[in-house]
Amino acid sequence: MPELPEIETIRNSLETIIGTRISRTDFKRQDIIKREDFAPDQLVGMMVKSIGRRGKFLILYLEQGYYLVVHLGMSGRFYILDRQTHIEAPHVHLIIYLDDGRRLVYQDPRRFGGIRLCHDLQLVFAHMGVEPLSRQFTGAHLAALCHGRQVAIKNLLLNQCLISGIGNIYADEALFRARVRGTRPAGSLTAAEIKRLHRAIREVLRQSIAAQGTTFRDYRDGWNQEGNFQNFLQVYGKTGHSCSNCGRPIQREIIGGRSSHYCGHCQK
Repeated sequence: MPELPEIETIRNSLETIIGTRISRTDFKRQDIIKREDFAPDQLVGMMVKSIGRRGKFLILYLEQGYYLVVHLGMSGRFYILDRQTHIEAPHVHLIIYLDDGRRLVYQDPRRFGGIRLCHDLQLVFAHMGVEPLSRQFTGAHLAALCHGRQVAIKNLLLNQCLISGIGNIYADEALFRARVRGTRPAGSLTAAEIKRLHRAIREVLRQSIAAQGTTFRDYRDGWNQEGNFQNFLQVYGKTGHSCSNCGRPIQREIIGGRSSHYCGHCQK
């Protein structure tokens, strides 16, 4: 599933459509609409005022308090095509035609994602936790989230009600950098470990954004291009490979039903 760096990369890619107007929409499947505060045909004529992100959600800010929110689920893509490029890809569920001739394409083979047509973003995102790249996500905030909790620290990082945007890839990578085992109870982390983890989370997210995100199979940026951060991963998907720190093999375990990758020597 695309995580914060992938959605932020798409957001950056789509900034060139700011100021364009939606001239037509083609919803090829109505079941991709997960919330409908207004009818899809009301999008026509709306100007794209800005592009935003909240956690793993992409937001098109339109006029008059209208918002189009995109969630890519496990396999979704949302990208720009110029007027000359013919759409041949399968599983295209929505095409948004812009007044400059370009099109926005929403493609999702597994259909775990969807579109939300919203008037009230606060209501849509009310359950979501702090953004890990925001000023609000301090070491003290992470310490408060961990305090007294017996849940595994990896599960805490994946809880979108506490921290928004971190998924399996970046939780594993941050925990490795912080030298913390993902199975540790969150409340057991020392002040020094929380400081290292806080720094590692922000570092790995920023570095992935700089590399245009991580592509294993489905993810593409807003120009339908692959990311590059898969070339810099140190533990995720590296079972059996040598640890970059100690040379021992990277191991795999299941935490909360999710595959987790770690070095049993470096992470305690």
